[in-house]
Amino acid sequence: MDFEIKQAATLLNAIVSQQTGQTALAAINNMDDFISVAETALKTGRDPVINAISQVWRDTVFAVRDYDIPLSTLRMTAQRYGNATRKLSPEAMTMEDDEAAKYPVFYDATQTVPMGDGQSVDHYKIRKQKVLQTAFYGSLAYEQVYTIFRDAFDVAFSNPAELLRFSQMNVTERMNDRRSYEEAKARALQLNFAAALIDENQSDRVVHLLTEYNTATGLTTPLDAQTVYQPGNFEAFIRWAYARIKTIVGLMAHRSEAFQTVITGHTVLRHTDAENVRIALYRPFMEQINSMVLSGLYHNDKMTLPTYEAVDYWQSIDTPAGVNVTPVYTGANGAQKTGQAVTTEKLIGIIHDKDAIGYAWINPTAAVTPLNAAGMYYNEFYHARFATLSDVTEKGVVLLLD
Repeated sequence: MDFEIKQAATLLNAIVSQQTGQTALAAINNMDDFISVAETALKTGRDPVINAISQVWRDTVFAVRDYDIPLSTLRMTAQRYGNATRKLSPEAMTMEDDEAAKYPVFYDATQTVPMGDGQSVDHYKIRKQKVLQTAFYGSLAYEQVYTIFRDAFDVAFSNPAELLRFSQMNVTERMNDRRSYEEAKARALQLNFAAALIDENQSDRVVHLLTEYNTATGLTTPLDAQTVYQPGNFEAFIRWAYARIKTIVGLMAHRSEAFQTVITGHTVLRHTDAENVRIALYRPFMEQINSMVLSGLYHNDKMTLPTYEAVDYWQSIDTPAGVNVTPVYTGANGAQKTGQAVTTEKLIGIIHDKDAIGYAWINPTAAVTPLNAAGMYYNEFYHARFATLSDVTEKGVVLLLD
């Protein structure tokens, strides 16, 4: 559509005629005379700075809005000082025989002095608390630079208020850029943790839901990732899967070595109670549950899960279910280990302790240069530094639809 005023009556009459049933369905043409679509080819002069904004316009739509990042629960307490994070985990201690119920306190005729007279019990014997220290080293950094012109954009806007809205739009977009990179940190941590558990392949940490279900029910024809969605199969499977997930969460709340990597020679017993558990579930799978199962239940309040975050895609928005990661994690010897490449489209959920994965900002800073007197502009620098934490010695489980 061009700048001139065009007549719309003919096209509107044709649409209304079909809309009201006066005429049969027919092709509607000449929509270019009716609808204004986004065009990059500007038909007026451009601004002199970035040659992208027209100089004259009736009104302006500032196409920006705040972006709320997903996976924000992985953000940890801000850090500033030091260059590493240490984690101290007390090791479990065993019990000993009760000295108060043994000789020489108790009578024992087999001893040289049966009554125990003249003997004593040493209550100063040393038994130290053993502690496992793990360390998370280093940090990562990047910066963003944004040039702000003092008055070169004046010819592109009709009044100061519009120029202010343009500036506010740019500031919001810069913040959205930063949030996208923050989201990327969270996704990378989540993917690495899931891939680490799959590569480590402990039987209690990698749950093959379909395999377990087929075994538990003894189905003549085992279900697979396609047949499970058939209406006659899906509801029964989901009822079982909900119970399985709740069982895992309940077991994680008990102090044990289950669902965690155990460093050789160190007995660290952990537990993850309800308030410290984090659950991420694949949204397309959960939406299938909502529409195919829960919507048809009279008492669907009985079919509930602990609080979880729905993840629209794990790694790529174009391949939502796809995961392709070579993880790094802590091996049983306490050293960093690089696993094999993990490729799967079966990941539907991750359950973990809140301390298992996370990231923390380290004094992010923004600063503005003085005005460049010759060019009449100044630059804003945003410096971001952050640290990441991935600890497979904390409780963690992955759910696979296989």
